[in-house]
Amino acid sequence: MDNEAYRSTRKTLFVDARPSTATRPGDGTYYEVPPKVITGTPAAAYELGKVGPSYSSVEHSAQWLWANPGGDWINRDGVAQGTTNPHFTFAANAATSGAASYSTAITAGVQAAFARGRWNAYIVKAVGSTRALATQRHATLAAPRVQVTYTDGSVAALACTACVQLLPGTSYTRIGGNTDAAINVAVALEFEMPAKAVSSATLTINVTQHTTGQATINGYLANPPVNSAPVTLGVAASYAGDAGLKNDPSILFAQRYEDGTTLGDYVIQNFSSINVWDLSYWDPELFGTGAANPAKLPTAHQGVPIAGTHKWFYKQNTGGTISLVNSSYTGDGFQPVAPGLGALRIVIPKETVGDGGSVGYGGQTGADLWALFPKAVAGNLEETYVRFRVRFAVTQKLLADTKAFRTEGGATATYAIREGKWGVGTHHWTFYGGNNNVGGENIGHTNRLGFRVHPSDLGVMGVQSYVHSWDMVKYDMPFGQMGGLGAGFYPNKWYTVEIRKKLNTWNATGAVGTSPADGVMEIWIDGRLAARHTGWKYRDGRLDYSGATPISANKLVPFRQMGDMGLLLNLYNGGVKGADEETVMFFAQVACGTRYIGPPR
Repeated sequence: MDNEAYRSTRKTLFVDARPSTATRPGDGTYYEVPPKVITGTPAAAYELGKVGPSYSSVEHSAQWLWANPGGDWINRDGVAQGTTNPHFTFAANAATSGAASYSTAITAGVQAAFARGRWNAYIVKAVGSTRALATQRHATLAAPRVQVTYTDGSVAALACTACVQLLPGTSYTRIGGNTDAAINVAVALEFEMPAKAVSSATLTINVTQHTTGQATINGYLANPPVNSAPVTLGVAASYAGDAGLKNDPSILFAQRYEDGTTLGDYVIQNFSSINVWDLSYWDPELFGTGAANPAKLPTAHQGVPIAGTHKWFYKQNTGGTISLVNSSYTGDGFQPVAPGLGALRIVIPKETVGDGGSVGYGGQTGADLWALFPKAVAGNLEETYVRFRVRFAVTQKLLADTKAFRTEGGATATYAIREGKWGVGTHHWTFYGGNNNVGGENIGHTNRLGFRVHPSDLGVMGVQSYVHSWDMVKYDMPFGQMGGLGAGFYPNKWYTVEIRKKLNTWNATGAVGTSPADGVMEIWIDGRLAARHTGWKYRDGRLDYSGATPISANKLVPFRQMGDMGLLLNLYNGGVKGADEETVMFFAQVACGTRYIGPPR
């Protein structure tokens, strides 16, 4: 396993904003980066309070929860939540008010962190009276630090990377703003990892908020729940490199981007795009309005086969943002997934106006592709699996170097970070619902994904991904639910993502609200189950072609069982505004079927 590929296996555990990033209190109990002065007013701040460790979460933005709210730890004996024999301990009673500096041995903790190869991180508890730790943001007191002597006799200082209060009773984190991290329940404290074996280590830390009451401060090695599930193999295990996978009876779509092929082998080039909302392009038998017509969608369009071809078509032609690269391509930090296999390279363009400029409402699109399933199954599929490999070619940068854009003149300028929609998913997307389109709600559905390229002010965050499920369940669902596995994707690394989508039971004759919310979505990262989200209602209410979805409007209406009808590959920065940097993604070994596919062999 690549220990730098996953948020849960990287050397650094906790997120805290860089000390040099200016912050200020926001509404309630969180902090934010002030608006950019250069843009003029009105301008908005950048919120930090939904990222980082909290009382409930190892990483709040990913739904990576502590097993024990307030922090999970082990003591020096390896006992989970053991309060005896801490990794460091000292009596914090050198003053009755104000601040005082303390030094204490932390050798046991640093050696244990080095032995496991990551996370020189601690849950800090106070016994007795209240105390607080001066963080790396304190204006006058030195930041916490660890001085180590290595076994070869050399010495080094390990800087503090996080010092964050774990505060109960709030849905926000405390990163970035605290000058003093009060130990009401606990503090998440972390230092750089030692470079080599350590013979001794000393922690020097300033403690504030002294009282006349006595207090002892103890630190225990952080021990969050980590996804250790084995890799689960599936249909793809029988097909080396996915060769021949498309012929498996469970597979509806497969592409592997072999060297020597062209973009036209994977994306239909016979027409610029198809207006899929035009009902006259669709086979009337789907809607009970006429005899079967295999010359129309989903089977064909303008004499060109569509369904069953294992090819995409342009729902919207974005003009040169999609290309095919072979295995020898070297731009964008690219490396092939396997010898002889290339990838689809998709670019989400950047906005080119200056700081504070207007970019319009909507954002920038990199891809808007559809593929359709054969007519026999389209609209009837209750359960699908979509698997693809993805590689992000993005460079993180500081918020200070990020522009702020307005949607129009006079609108509020907001930081133009890279965030939007991405990924391969199944859908029953109609004119009346499924993708925040006209109707929304449960008259259609997709499992489009969302992404956010966090600024480098937040260090270890990388690219955060989530399921954009607003139409179906009214909020977004992060990937890192099970032990943090999907909590972050990192540039220039291949990941295999698989999504199981099981539709809810549909009451085809009942009114809106009578279908149960028993749908399921599961997400695997590199063959390990990373998240399971339940309580979905993808579809609801009977088909009514004279009411909410009038067939007389000649727009694509929901049909059959409102089951999945095809795939989408939809990438854009938005949907409010574009970003000030291009976003490049590579896709390889894409497949969809009715059984779990698993990672490529």
